[in-house]
Amino acid sequence: MPLKTLLFNRGVFVENTKNIGWIGIAYFLSLFFAVPLQILMIYTRDNYYRSYTLVADNLFRLSDGFQLILLSVIPVLLALVLFRYVHVKLSTDYIHSLPIKREALYHQHVLFGLGVLVIPVFFIGLILLIISSFIELPHLLSLADIATWMGSTILFTVFIFMAAVFVAMFTGMSVLQGVLTYILMFFPAGLSMLLLMNVKYSFYGIAVDYHLSQKIEKLIPFVRASQLGFDALTGKEIFMYFLFIVVFYGVALIAYRKRKVELASQAIAFKSLEPVFLYGVTFCAMLLGGLYFGETQNSTSWLLFGYVFASIIGYFVALMIVEKSWRVLTKWKGYGTYALSICVLAIAFQFDITGFEKRIPAVEDIERIYFAPSFYLMDGYDYYIEEEYFTQNYYYQDEQNKENIVALHEQIIKNQNSIEKGGWERRQFAIAYELTSGKHLVRHYQVPVTFLEEHKDLYGAIIESDEHKYNVNSVLRITDTNIVDKITIISNRGTQQVSLTNHSDISEFHQILQTEIMEETYDDLMDDRSVWSNIEYLLSDDKRVFSSWKKSYDQIEAWLQERDLVKQARLTADDIHFAVIVKRDERHLYEYMRYEKDILNFEKIPGSIRIEEYDELEECLIASSWNDSGKYVIAYYYEKDTFSPLFETIDDQHVPEFIREKLN
Repeated sequence: MPLKTLLFNRGVFVENTKNIGWIGIAYFLSLFFAVPLQILMIYTRDNYYRSYTLVADNLFRLSDGFQLILLSVIPVLLALVLFRYVHVKLSTDYIHSLPIKREALYHQHVLFGLGVLVIPVFFIGLILLIISSFIELPHLLSLADIATWMGSTILFTVFIFMAAVFVAMFTGMSVLQGVLTYILMFFPAGLSMLLLMNVKYSFYGIAVDYHLSQKIEKLIPFVRASQLGFDALTGKEIFMYFLFIVVFYGVALIAYRKRKVELASQAIAFKSLEPVFLYGVTFCAMLLGGLYFGETQNSTSWLLFGYVFASIIGYFVALMIVEKSWRVLTKWKGYGTYALSICVLAIAFQFDITGFEKRIPAVEDIERIYFAPSFYLMDGYDYYIEEEYFTQNYYYQDEQNKENIVALHEQIIKNQNSIEKGGWERRQFAIAYELTSGKHLVRHYQVPVTFLEEHKDLYGAIIESDEHKYNVNSVLRITDTNIVDKITIISNRGTQQVSLTNHSDISEFHQILQTEIMEETYDDLMDDRSVWSNIEYLLSDDKRVFSSWKKSYDQIEAWLQERDLVKQARLTADDIHFAVIVKRDERHLYEYMRYEKDILNFEKIPGSIRIEEYDELEECLIASSWNDSGKYVIAYYYEKDTFSPLFETIDDQHVPEFIREKLN
């Protein structure tokens, strides 16, 4: 009897049913439209049309966008309506004057809300079971599929509902409850992203991309819910959501017991939490402002301006919300305290008191090192990851390479100031140490090419090593050409294409390509000129391996020349009607390639030269690149299309002598 008294009051139940029951009915009808009705509509169509329509392989992919809207909106709306009375002074005075304990009110409202969310899902599940008895869709309507859909839907809606109830107990305004609930859903991932994107300005080498790529989006319930169609919840995720439901329920109950009736309609229901709200908003606004100005202006002065400007705006907006008045612009004391605290924290970061920037493991403690341009390839992502010789592997275990990478890392740290002030042409380094202890140390740097030239002995030794070449060139791992059905050479600057199907030709070409790769020097590997063509291996199991025909591969050129295949394999001077070259003007580089009038008038630019001789055109093709850092801009006018030139650049290192003489 006491439990019944605590959990159920007939009057409250009847009132809730009259005022809120419509949400449950609307939720049921919406779910019915989104799932069972869609199945029936698709199933009753013509068989031919149905095969193109019913592509969902689980229930979450039926009207997935609409299901996500329901999951995101219904629980929050329900919590807003159920606990509206705690935010309206007249209602809260009346309700709390009744002979019902607060605990009983809280439990009954929450249980009623849970019923509104859970009962429609159970009815939909029952309907799906009935449908499964006369529709053969085992991949969609099995008992396990229906149970998974029901369980995941209930878990997410209850989690969001309890989060909204939790927020309701700490604010005195329904509008603010709704806003703060959605902010809470995005808060962990959003704050993590803001912190990571801002600390990179203070911590040299922090691997922001690596940390952001660690599926941080799964911290956002709405995003995670949108992934249920192809990525089911894990046991750990289910446990964590259930744990948060219990925590929200318990903390909200404690807060409801302690909140004062007279604080209805106040922004924050507990005075002690006003500073948390005030400085929390200020801090987040500061991070957002710093990120915006730091990324758009790439300047320390603008970064600091962003921090100061945005934090002031955030502070006074939050203060206006707390005090429900715009007359707060004279209250600077609180902001001064905040600013002083942030300055102390910033100074601590600048002195690197944790030793983060200079931390490098000893070589003997390293199991292997990931060393690549980005962290995207850290897990060996490729089209055919199950086959070892298809993947690019950027892990280094050779002792000499490990020593060279550590030594290069030490030089990057030692030369931090000169690197940050270095040239704009840079290379990215993603470094991840896997230690014998099982721990990881991850860093990311952008270094100018001039720094690499200065430390050619270290970087050159790494990229010239056999381990590096086998890591990044999949064709080196093909030892038996019997598995190769065809090799296709496809020009990347035209329609030229040649295929090798004769086994003898395939074997010879493959051997020469492997030799070219293994003989590449540091200068060859650092060459930014465009490749002649892309090379595609078609294997007997219908899989593919890719490589490139670089301009430094003279043996490939000679082999194709012997067979009179060069003109079929790449763009040659025979394909060019003429070319026009001009010394680069940075102000107009992109306009040359962007606007039609500039493209058509390029050959009329003062100071340009026209090239028509075959040998000179061939020299230009060998020297030019898509890289926009070249000193000269060249436009190739095709023999068959003189109105759409191909724009490239030539750097000072590769420019033919006849061009240098005419344009300098």
